[in-house]
Amino acid sequence: MVDQRPSDRELYNKIEEAKSCLKEHKGRFANQAKIVGELYELEIDDTAEVWGLIRELLNEIKPNDYAGARPPQKSYEKAIVNKELLAFSWQSTKLGKKMYLKFALQEGLFYYVSLHESRQDSKEYGQNEMFGMRGRKLSEEESSLYARN
Repeated sequence: MVDQRPSDRELYNKIEEAKSCLKEHKGRFANQAKIVGELYELEIDDTAEVWGLIRELLNEIKPNDYAGARPPQKSYEKAIVNKELLAFSWQSTKLGKKMYLKFALQEGLFYYVSLHESRQDSKEYGQNEMFGMRGRKLSEEESSLYARN
């Protein structure tokens, strides 16, 4: 049987928990070096600005915008190793484009993993599919080779 986690209820609760963490100024970067380019693309000069933006964006996100794996993938980032990654892709009213946000929650803290313009709609291809270069769907054979390497 295929694991359908996270449920819509679980996703709703995670979004609410994320909002609560940021309201209480409990936001952290999972990998600060990685986010520099993303913030530059979003024209954010001060990293402190990102938390307010993410709080606003979380108000736009609904459980059906979930774009992550089922069950959620686990993080390999040192700060949040083995924590579940929650990814969402949606049409942002605030930014006027399709956005992608990935985060993790750990012990009452919100961890920013990624925020950028959506590069592909993972729901279009299925959330557990693997993709090659330029979004090309990998064949089963290529996928299994990639997974082994």
